[in-house]
Amino acid sequence: MRVTLTIHSLDGGGAERVMASLASRLADRGHAVSLITLDDGMRDRYPVNSAVRRLPLHTMTADSGRLRRLLSRGARLCRLRRAIRATAPDVVLSFCDAMNVLTLLATWGMRVPVVVSERSDPAAQPLPTLKRRLRPRLYRRAADVIVLTRSAADTVAPWCRQPPRVIPSAIDMPPTIESASRAAPESTFRSLAEPRRYRLLAVGRLAPEKGFDRLIDAFSLIAARQPAWDLEIHGEGDQRELLAAQITEQGLTDRIRLAGWTQPIWPALHAADLFVLSSLYEGFPSALLEAMAAGLACVATDCPSGPREIIRSGIDGVLVPPDDPAELAAGLERLMSDEAERRRLGGAARGVTERFGWDAMTDAYVETLQQAMGGPSAGAVGK
Repeated sequence: MRVTLTIHSLDGGGAERVMASLASRLADRGHAVSLITLDDGMRDRYPVNSAVRRLPLHTMTADSGRLRRLLSRGARLCRLRRAIRATAPDVVLSFCDAMNVLTLLATWGMRVPVVVSERSDPAAQPLPTLKRRLRPRLYRRAADVIVLTRSAADTVAPWCRQPPRVIPSAIDMPPTIESASRAAPESTFRSLAEPRRYRLLAVGRLAPEKGFDRLIDAFSLIAARQPAWDLEIHGEGDQRELLAAQITEQGLTDRIRLAGWTQPIWPALHAADLFVLSSLYEGFPSALLEAMAAGLACVATDCPSGPREIIRSGIDGVLVPPDDPAELAAGLERLMSDEAERRRLGGAARGVTERFGWDAMTDAYVETLQQAMGGPSAGAVGK
């Protein structure tokens, strides 16, 4: 196949990680792959196979004034349309809600099937008003719609001309998956002369939906009772200053660290003792999959959507109610106080690498793209 992939950028995030890996694996299988992004490609945090044709459009500059924004959006749409046409694809695959809307608009009237993939919870992820109104209309023109979970499928089903496909994200094998024991280095907060420190790890974009403000509140509730534990939050985003101020206000600057963007994340995972996902909503959280693959006991909010379809609570992790710092604190403290239970859950958690492997996910995408090319959907976009 000649496959053209579209996404806003490869500048961090779970969707971007999956897109880069999927592009590379499609190229490895002999498909001709072009990858278009709206940014300039200078801040890519995920590498792609050298066989992938990389096409950054450099159309994400901020414009002030309503007229300039409208002109900028129009130019972005035209550049995307020209780029897609130049790749002469057999099929187009778009990732992420806003990009899906833009790609379907850009391919209007082209005789090429377009498959769109939702990478978050469509019931919760906010969209600008115009794109929110356009999405249900445009998704009916898509050759197929892919979602991450069954609950997401229920949300988008009324917008689709055929049932959406559920294809969960895949997880990479950690470098030391065969090792049954993990070294836990001393925390960066304390000197080596002090007693053993324990590390609670969180990973994600510093954005409101990740619930890191709730996590900081939860940690503050148990910090005095768990003096050997520290919290590290790995990631970058617009909320860094707000979260830093919250940590200072709680008097926890010596116990909570905003560690910034970390790549690869595996060394941080293997140095941790417990993982937490505090999100208000999710798609299919890669950070949680990676933590479980690394053999960490995990506490996750039972938010829509994703964690419930990954963690089997009490078997290979713990689910707690979302948006409730007290419940999150209680779930964390139970495991902080029980090393044997952490080891049991962490051992069982490694099973995610079998349940969510890359071969199965890539096979599912290839099948979907090939069916879009050859079935009744092919050539119908814009008709």
